[in-house]
Amino acid sequence: MERRNFLSLPMVVMQARSPYVSWSWERWREITGENRPALRTEQTGQAALADLLRFQSGKAVARGDWPTRRASIEQTVLAILGAPPENKPPLAPRILEEVKLPTHTRRKLVYQVEPGEFVPAYLLAPHKLKGHKPAVVCPHQTVQYGKDEPAGLAGNPRLHMALELVNRGYVTFTYDAACFGERHDPSTGHYGEAIPFYRKHPRWSMMGKMAWDLSRAVDYLQTLDFVDSAHIASIGHSHGGYTTLFAMALDPRIAVGVSSCGFDTFRHDGNTWRWSHATALMPRLGFYLSSPYIKNGFYAGVPDSETVQTPFDLHYVLALIAPRPLFLSTSDEDSIFPNAGWSARQALARLDPVYQLLGAGGRLGSYFFRGGHGFPPEAAERAYAFIDRWLRP
Repeated sequence: MERRNFLSLPMVVMQARSPYVSWSWERWREITGENRPALRTEQTGQAALADLLRFQSGKAVARGDWPTRRASIEQTVLAILGAPPENKPPLAPRILEEVKLPTHTRRKLVYQVEPGEFVPAYLLAPHKLKGHKPAVVCPHQTVQYGKDEPAGLAGNPRLHMALELVNRGYVTFTYDAACFGERHDPSTGHYGEAIPFYRKHPRWSMMGKMAWDLSRAVDYLQTLDFVDSAHIASIGHSHGGYTTLFAMALDPRIAVGVSSCGFDTFRHDGNTWRWSHATALMPRLGFYLSSPYIKNGFYAGVPDSETVQTPFDLHYVLALIAPRPLFLSTSDEDSIFPNAGWSARQALARLDPVYQLLGAGGRLGSYFFRGGHGFPPEAAERAYAFIDRWLRP
């Protein structure tokens, strides 16, 4: 099967290939019986991004109040992401292959994320390891190459992040996300694997699952005697970018994060279709749509008035990362997230006061560029330098 970034296809192509899209929000509702969450916050009904340093009562948040405010934000985000499994099974890793290359060794392995579910992955380690090395997880973008792209085995050379970073001296790790790479069933369509996932986990979400699997990657890295378990970062582009953000929000062990072209806020994007219908990531957001005209090949930047009723926006997720170092690389000409530049600037304007409150203003970085949905060399160098600054002990 041809490997392509299906969320980036033009509308006419998406319509022509619509039988490939096996995911259906309506099928999710049939499976789960879910209804719109009975959840109202200070963000509900507001077109602008809500102030992160103000309680729903209107009271300003002081530094000592932040744990309480953070807990309320986390509770809201988890209401949309759903409940993960209560227990983790043993990792039970198995090494399948080891290849020695000029600068590093590439090890192919599988590790267990849920009982009986093993994820294929690559571990890249520099030669002549001494002591404990910082490590970087590199989740991939929305392509069926999966882990092969960050590892430098396929895809866009500019997105060979795991390869680039191992050559900078880091231990790197990349794996196939659910629905991609070796975890994709060719007999199903785009996000087709989400249907059996929701039969198994009707109260969870694919976005929560993506964060869970990255967290399990951290679990694995922390078992390695040559990895500095206190210095683990995550970097990703597009799908890998927002996977990094959600995983950091839920797992405090991820010390540094970089997201490249990783989001549009719901309100600046104009609707929540991409998160609930075009993908299977956060289906509960599908209750905050009203327009009958938005379709699978026609949603980017198409506004829907019901979006203002969503009880959170993506700056809430960023707030859960504070005060850890975070870098956002954003295109002002992004065809996938057409309002990304505006979204990121507005989100950063809300996020920066949180970092300032926590005495971490210097830990928030950003870079804006033209040139489409990508990771150009100047963005990559800034991102890697940011990781160098904060990850090396």
